[in-house]
Amino acid sequence: MAKRNKMVEGMVVGAVLGAAISLFDKETREQFLHTSKRVSRKAVDVMKNPQGYTELVKDRFNTVRTTIEQVAEDVRIVTSRVNEIVETTPEIVEAVKETKDAISNKTDDVRDDNIER
Repeated sequence: MAKRNKMVEGMVVGAVLGAAISLFDKETREQFLHTSKRVSRKAVDVMKNPQGYTELVKDRFNTVRTTIEQVAEDVRIVTSRVNEIVETTPEIVEAVKETKDAISNKTDDVRDDNIER
């Protein structure tokens, strides 16, 4: 005799009982019926026109792929810019310090000239 998987069996029984109990609520029951009818109509439509849905899925896939490629390119550009900034920042900081020192020295020279007069 084959062994039964009691875990799976218990889960299925629990799910069926849970679904049955939830259908006692009128709002849940009406929503379930509405959703079931909508899914049935969609399934029938897919069976009648599988080529149309195949094309739709292909189009959506291509759109997603294009979007991912664009995002990847944007990330590459941003990463490149960040790397440029990281590389040039020390040079800019040094130039600013040198400019500050030069201005400071000139200011001190002007002050000294004014004091001597």
